[in-house]
Amino acid sequence: MDRSDELARWLTGQRWFAGKGREIARAEASRIGRLHDDPAADLLAVAVTYAEDADDPAAGGETYSVPVSYRSEPDPNLAHALIGHWAPAEGEPPQYAYDATHDKETTAAWLTGMAAGRYAGSLTFHRDSTALPLPANEPSRVIGGEQSNTSLVFGDLSDGPKAILKVFRRLVAGTNPDVELLHALGQAGNTSVPALLGWVDGEWAGPDGDPQHGTLAIATEFFPSATDGWDLALASVRALYADDDPDPAASGGDFAGEAYRLGQATASVHADLARVLGSVTWSAAEVADLAATLRKRLDAAVAAVPDLAPFAEEIAARYAELPAAARNLVGQRVHGDLHLGQALRTDTGWKILDFEGEPARPIAERSAPQTALKDVAGMLRSFDYAARQLFSGADPADPASRPGAEERAAAWAARNSRAYCAGYADVAGADALADPVPLTALVLDKAVYEVVYETRNRPDWVDVPLGAIRRMLAAPVLGDVLTGGRS
Repeated sequence: MDRSDELARWLTGQRWFAGKGREIARAEASRIGRLHDDPAADLLAVAVTYAEDADDPAAGGETYSVPVSYRSEPDPNLAHALIGHWAPAEGEPPQYAYDATHDKETTAAWLTGMAAGRYAGSLTFHRDSTALPLPANEPSRVIGGEQSNTSLVFGDLSDGPKAILKVFRRLVAGTNPDVELLHALGQAGNTSVPALLGWVDGEWAGPDGDPQHGTLAIATEFFPSATDGWDLALASVRALYADDDPDPAASGGDFAGEAYRLGQATASVHADLARVLGSVTWSAAEVADLAATLRKRLDAAVAAVPDLAPFAEEIAARYAELPAAARNLVGQRVHGDLHLGQALRTDTGWKILDFEGEPARPIAERSAPQTALKDVAGMLRSFDYAARQLFSGADPADPASRPGAEERAAAWAARNSRAYCAGYADVAGADALADPVPLTALVLDKAVYEVVYETRNRPDWVDVPLGAIRRMLAAPVLGDVLTGGRS
């Protein structure tokens, strides 16, 4: 089996590989640059072409980042990371090739390269102008569970600097918004995000052979004692389901204070992004373009999921209200994919993470100005998910299955949505969320997206966004939804 075949076989087993279920025609690898000399490690760009697009490589292909380390003999410590067996270069003997993100003898090269501003082939290592040190020679470990990238944490459990390195697996041309926005927020002195430590750029050949240049990896400050916002919210919901008192305000696990502070953090990030990168009040034509974009996404969603069809006319009517109602909508850079899982509760407050936006969308779209209400809408949908996702396949003995659980879920989601919006308005000003029409439209747009996603990936969960759509369409404005109610 040659290198192309072995890479194709290995790629299909990776969680971050987007082409599952499609037949790979070719997986052509080219070297972006040398990561480490002894043992040798290269960063490869693997351009994938699928069988149905074999005659037109640019039609449906993708390019993936694969750091590879080589050994002349099998390494039992890396058996779980074995990719294959091939010659690293023409004329060289075959070597055992391993996924170098798991090779602790080579991973330090990412941070030492940033510290030195190293160049290697077409790789360029950058150090951000932060006062935080880089734990370049500390041990690393891969964090499990990521869907689209691979992240490594550097630093042991003792005192000292910690860093997390995110290796972007699917390569796209352009500067990743995560680098751009964290750099801007660092310039602004924002304390609600991790510090940017450095990043790596490079050039590679895409599926059509044309050269592309973009971001390959990013290193940021890591918070080892932090708690994920989603986990904190679920703990609060479970406590409410198990409590004798159905009022979330009386629950020992009340989350409203945290939701309020998370709203403040979100607004501070938006304010600093607008200050550093600019903002503009949208014209009536631009608001009409937004409404048209939402309608286009709705039509595509209905075509993909017929269960949305009964709601399509009413949803479209809410979108159609935008041009007349949203007269002071501001466009600026935003997070783009904000939810509870993108926030960490640290000892010093909330930190908002992962500013790359929705990875499936082109970088140009993710980098375009959007309304900050998109992020608010994403977080409101996240509160609803936290309140109701335990219903999906719940065990009859689970507190989520007890009588009145739906009423508790509605009350929890409403209380924390109101608290989050209040915290946001405390920083952004009372007018920031005063107009319910655009926020309603954007929450509906997010719920429509979720229906499609759940139908394709987690059918047992599809009632969560469908129920939200029913409730929203039954209420005159979003503010009424925030008071609770049944599906």
